Amino acid sequence: GCVRDVAELNAAAVGIRALGLMPLPTEKRNEGQRDVAVQIQGVGVRPGDWLYADADGIVVSARSLLP
Repeated sequence: GCVRDVAELNAAAVGIRALGLMPLPTEKRNEGQRDVAVQIQGVGVRPGDWLYADADGIVVSARSLLP
């Protein structure tokens, strides 16, 4: 999806990728979901999956790829 506050996100210590920028705020409902499967650009990401991101892209794995 799209993100706001790009300068703050760039300063974060995690890899964040977005499809675009959206300067308008969203409607805040103070609710959310966790432990649900999602699709990112047609790739399924399930609870417990490991995501590795850098400037070149993202890898999704069902298990840790670190030794």
